[in-house]
Amino acid sequence: MIEAVETRLEVRWGECDPAGIVYHPAYIDWFSVARMHFLSENGIQYMDTFHVAKIHLLVTDVACKYIKALRAEDQITVVARLVERSRARLMFVYDVLNDAGEVCATGHTRHAFVQDGSNKPVNLEKAAAELWAHVSALPVSVRA
Repeated sequence: MIEAVETRLEVRWGECDPAGIVYHPAYIDWFSVARMHFLSENGIQYMDTFHVAKIHLLVTDVACKYIKALRAEDQITVVARLVERSRARLMFVYDVLNDAGEVCATGHTRHAFVQDGSNKPVNLEKAAAELWAHVSALPVSVRA
């Protein structure tokens, strides 16, 4: 299992304002890409596991702290770590680094496990025991 999964991306022009500086919602999209990559690198294909079990990860909280501007065509790395896991929720943290290794942004997302047609968190172990077995094996990082 991989505790910190790195996702390499190139900043696209469409993620920038007219001055070529990354527009703030792009970071949230990058967090999503990095989270899916984290799960995949740790043996969980989101669509093949969560959706088949009719379970979804509902975002309940998201935050991003912008530290250093990024521009179109910059090469970046988004590092994703799982820092909290319970039978009802997950929390990921993210670091966005430029090619020099400088932290340009940090953030987090919190998620609840919900079943199709519901907005209420469920106990994943009870709702989808096989999926919980995979999720409970994910590596959890200690917060810095």
